Amino acid sequence: MPISTIYILLAIVAIIQVAIFIMSRRIRKREKENNVLLKYNINSRQKAWQLLADQSIPEEDKEKIKAYYEAS
Repeated sequence: MPISTIYILLAIVAIIQVAIFIMSRRIRKREKENNVLLKYNINSRQKAWQLLADQSIPEEDKEKIKAYYEAS
């Protein structure tokens, strides 16, 4: 197997790795935008209660936080 073939294979593998990295970051970013627990770092009922009183949070997010708070 010539050296140039090995270089081509290594380049293809590197491009695939970079593509996987970029796609995983996009997926995580999209998931974080949709998930209020991750978006506001809610890990307890107390934190959810505090965020329900915050006026800067949009109403649609407050509804999701309230549903989480009542379910816990």
